[in-house]
Amino acid sequence: MVKKMSCGLSLTLLFLCLWSTICLAAGKVVDEDFSCKGVMLGDSESILRAKWGEPLYDKIVIKQGVKVKTYVYKDRSEASIAVRTGEVVDFTVDMEKYTARDNVRKGATKFWLEKVYGKTNKQFIEGEYYLIYTRENHPHQKLLLKVDGDDGHLLNLQISSLPIDEAERAAMAEAGDPILLEHDRDDDNGFAGIDMSNMPQDKEVHLEGWGR
Repeated sequence: MVKKMSCGLSLTLLFLCLWSTICLAAGKVVDEDFSCKGVMLGDSESILRAKWGEPLYDKIVIKQGVKVKTYVYKDRSEASIAVRTGEVVDFTVDMEKYTARDNVRKGATKFWLEKVYGKTNKQFIEGEYYLIYTRENHPHQKLLLKVDGDDGHLLNLQISSLPIDEAERAAMAEAGDPILLEHDRDDDNGFAGIDMSNMPQDKEVHLEGWGR
């Protein structure tokens, strides 16, 4: 009997140790999360073309107050290049087809998202809920997860280094971020003001031109 109890206790302790190890290792963004199909935010246009191939077409637009050239591909993926710097600043994907790290895909549960990326407060943007993560040492590179307001499952994913509100834009301008162009601010399709607040506060964020 004592031997069985000892064996059971040993198995329980082993299970707890393994569970603790899993919990400690989980829940953190990594550099890979700020890339899409082998291309990182900040990579050059030549790297994008080498890895993604030729797009169906491209277009010049003002996106979040930054003039970009957006390449649109057959699988509905889009990659935007800052016109001034030639660096990749934004990815949007078709979530019906796209799978991110650790099998994160459309429909991924709140539990799985937190296990992979960690916990963060939801933010309310134009009637939708988002989890927003930033890359270490790159505060303006963001992973944006659009989630269901009720159970928190994943609806959409975007990777971007474009400013999401006036405060971030001001910080980028003060730091001399080269993707910002002074004349873009006067463009009719340029950046609109955003009031961003962390949930669960009852404040709605107004965000124009974000996502698809």
